[in-house]
Amino acid sequence: MFTPVNLSLWLEQQALPLAIIAAVILGTYGLLKFSAYRRTRRLTEQREGVTDQTFADYLEQFGIDPVISSASYRYLQDVQRVAFPILPTDALDEDLGLGYDDVEQTVRELTLALGRDWNPGLMQDQIVSVDDLVRLLQSSPVVARQSRAA
Repeated sequence: MFTPVNLSLWLEQQALPLAIIAAVILGTYGLLKFSAYRRTRRLTEQREGVTDQTFADYLEQFGIDPVISSASYRYLQDVQRVAFPILPTDALDEDLGLGYDDVEQTVRELTLALGRDWNPGLMQDQIVSVDDLVRLLQSSPVVARQSRAA
């Protein structure tokens, strides 16, 4: 078995394998970034014309308050940084890239912003799609305003 004489000699012998590993890692990263860019561009082109208003108009025909649906759309675009137009059928995790904590944050902040009461213990089903999120917000009770008596 070969024992390197010093560190510089050992590094010299390991340069090619380390360069190959670095090239594979960088190539994989570049390929993933390019794939994500193309997917975002394709979805943006396919969903051209979808805005918070058209999103709210579509859901209004199913009895969803347009204020809730429009606020949800804008929140997902602005705060959660979804880079393409959103549809009600989009899965929060697979399509929009939101994790469990992101969904929890979204529900908490939207219920607060919309003046709704969020009780996580009452949720029957898991929130999977944008439609599920909007329907949860719609079904959450409005927070009772306490009047201030002088």
